[in-house]
Amino acid sequence: MDTDTWLDIRARHAAGAAIKAIARERGVSRNTVRRALAADSPPSRGPAPVRAGALHDFTAEIAQVLAADPSLPAPEIARRIGWPHSLTALKERVRAVRARPAPAVTRPSDTGSRLSGELTSFVGRDQELTEILYAVERHRLVSLVGPGGVGKSRLAQRAAANAASVFPDGVRTIELASLHDPELAAQALLDGFGVSAGDSAGGSAMQALVEHLRHRSLLLVLDNTEHLLDPLAGILHPLLRAAPALRVLMTTRQTIGMAGEHVLPVAPLAVPESTPDSAAEALRYPAVRLFVDRADSVLSGFVLDATTLADIVELCRRLDGIPLAMELAAVRLRVLSLRQLLSRLADRFAVLTGGDRAGPARHRTLLATVTWSHELCTATERTLWSHATVFPGSFDLDALDAVCARDATLPAGVDPAELLDAVSGLTAKSILIREEDGQDGHVRFRMLETLREFGREYLDDADDRTLKARHLTYRLAVHDALADVWYGPDQASWVRRMKIEQADLRAALTHAMSHDGDPSAALRLLSAPWFQWAVSLSMTEHRRWLTRALAASPEPGPERADALVTAALVASLQGDQPAAATLVKEARSLADEVGDPRCVAFAVHTAGLTAFFSDDFATAAALFDDAEALYRAAGAGGDILVAALDVQIGLLGISRGDLEGARRRFADRLDRSIAVEETWIRSYTLDGLGFIALLSNDVDEARRLAREALTATSRFDDTIGLSLALDLTAWTAAADGRYERCAVLLGAASARWGSFGNQLYGSPDWQARRQGYEQQARDTLGEPIFDTAFRHGATMGAPDILGYALTDAPEPLHAADEYLTDREYEIAGHVARGMTNREIAEQLVLSHRTVEGHVSRVLTKLGFSRRAQLAAWMERTRA
Repeated sequence: MDTDTWLDIRARHAAGAAIKAIARERGVSRNTVRRALAADSPPSRGPAPVRAGALHDFTAEIAQVLAADPSLPAPEIARRIGWPHSLTALKERVRAVRARPAPAVTRPSDTGSRLSGELTSFVGRDQELTEILYAVERHRLVSLVGPGGVGKSRLAQRAAANAASVFPDGVRTIELASLHDPELAAQALLDGFGVSAGDSAGGSAMQALVEHLRHRSLLLVLDNTEHLLDPLAGILHPLLRAAPALRVLMTTRQTIGMAGEHVLPVAPLAVPESTPDSAAEALRYPAVRLFVDRADSVLSGFVLDATTLADIVELCRRLDGIPLAMELAAVRLRVLSLRQLLSRLADRFAVLTGGDRAGPARHRTLLATVTWSHELCTATERTLWSHATVFPGSFDLDALDAVCARDATLPAGVDPAELLDAVSGLTAKSILIREEDGQDGHVRFRMLETLREFGREYLDDADDRTLKARHLTYRLAVHDALADVWYGPDQASWVRRMKIEQADLRAALTHAMSHDGDPSAALRLLSAPWFQWAVSLSMTEHRRWLTRALAASPEPGPERADALVTAALVASLQGDQPAAATLVKEARSLADEVGDPRCVAFAVHTAGLTAFFSDDFATAAALFDDAEALYRAAGAGGDILVAALDVQIGLLGISRGDLEGARRRFADRLDRSIAVEETWIRSYTLDGLGFIALLSNDVDEARRLAREALTATSRFDDTIGLSLALDLTAWTAAADGRYERCAVLLGAASARWGSFGNQLYGSPDWQARRQGYEQQARDTLGEPIFDTAFRHGATMGAPDILGYALTDAPEPLHAADEYLTDREYEIAGHVARGMTNREIAEQLVLSHRTVEGHVSRVLTKLGFSRRAQLAAWMERTRA
């Protein structure tokens, strides 16, 4: 039984399913279901890596489970600790652990393991626990660093418990949250060991600590140290030098900054990015498991099921997966429904109170936890904290400098000379989370929504308005820069950036169209660069924003003209040619009125595209010619629009039957793209050349070009480009006689076209071309097999369909696997070898009537009427 099975069984049972029904639906035995329901935790996700070091010989894990239940048999011990070797080896290790002398009874002044018991279940963090064990083995000072309430203390306690038996002198935990006098830090540590300073020769607390620990092999856990970092640094530096076998594990919101410190960031628990399809899938996320567990302890009988799934996931997401926040939220279920609780999270600091009275005061309310962090910050750091809340997503240093640095418009901003130090301080204190792009090494920062909401409370209205205006100005500058450099080698990094800054763009648009905003700025953001929505965002969302912005800014002007023609282009690419024609007509009139030659060229270009996709090829050709001339006259020869026009002229050439002219157009644009190391337009030229090769009956070349086009377009989130390349790949498969593959790819292409508009730009000509290849596949496969393969392709995710399309293995998908039982597939194979029903019956020791029934069902399922068709189909699927 794997973890997924364990989770699914428990979710089904929580939803009310009986053991018998679960066993039948999952295809497992009832005993397996009972074991899953009896186990408090999922089975091991796989054998843990075994190292030569003492921390990884499973001694600690074995000792821990034996301490809880000395009678456990070896197989159960193996299951609980994830033992990766044979049971014989485990039994030898267990005997060795049991043979060890019991630890001596210690006086209060002795070291030994002083770990507080856990009153609630510990959820998740398997990877972090492993990393901590590795770190403690390799480093003498390890800091668990993270924001308040993220679970550092519980994690440190669990890690220490796992490592306790490895250290001859055990583990000692000292809680420092209540200590506010830095002068007493050494005495507090000494008190934690129950030792008096008078016991040492020097009589000082520091000297007593050194003497007590000098010859001990011990793990010292210092919990909640962020407010005592300076005195602790002065203590730990000599202490670690004097006690070579001492290891220190700290929990803190800020790094101590000592030489040799190994920092392990502690992040919030993982939450689903979107609502999972099932409760079992949701329970794979530790944030969801934690909330459900705590909610059940507050409200007996609370379950995660289809009715609560979306609300629970949304709550976990809005609380950033912070364990303390979710535990406080669960407490509120005593008086609020889940839906009521969600609706009140806009004021989370007022709602999330009433924590454990026995716990630290700073953990009894979410506000107290975050206020504790705020008090640790300098005045400059607090200012930057509140000002950086203008960014809804992540940001880099350039963005902070442009938006938050002090100048005449923002006198309360951060001094530019202090900005870097303030960012460093907020990062060290876990207010900002540092993220580095693994591909280009660019560093960005983000803030948890809970911390962002707290920071906004310290922002006055005037500064809020100023920051939003500066943020909008910054976004316009970013978009202008993107338009200037897009047709070049940096497209991949820009795409990553656009996806990351999607929330930032939405915030700028929202402000631009607000009462204090600038609607014309919204039109600029939506018009230039227009292509960012196609390559990394959403065309449907783009059109929705354009509609809103045009309605909010009816005054004539160059910004409105650009937005109108951009809206016409988007509508045309979506296959909505009537709307595109209306928009482009108004755009052309306004562009002429304001005297913008580039906008006039863009409008004529888009009018030609609308005519092309409406099968008015002659009009389209004339308008495309006019647009070329107008772009040249406007000095826009290097514009991305001119590159796009080349692709569209090539596609029009295919529709008109001018394959040679289209080939020249695509080849020339391909050379230009290669020369500047550009990829996006190049992917479309490869599509065009692939269609020409296919129409010229060069299937091998078409297949090669389709693969290159798919590889190029996979670097972007360009749904149009992927859809077109999938159609090319599907048509090529049909021409190659690989009809099942064709059906899968057609399903994938059709689903993607349908996600943003009409099939193949709504072009009757291109839709008819696809229909021809589709009909070939239907006629050859039969309707049931074609439909099964088509549906399979339509439901495949982008990574899966790309992997499928780029793998040229013959017919990797067999629809029969979904339609035929194993026995039916076996009998179909015998039919394909020419055996009669009677011969098959004798071979398989079945009755003649049984075989006859199987053959009849196989023919019906596959849509065949003759055994010869079945034989031919089996030959294809086995090829």
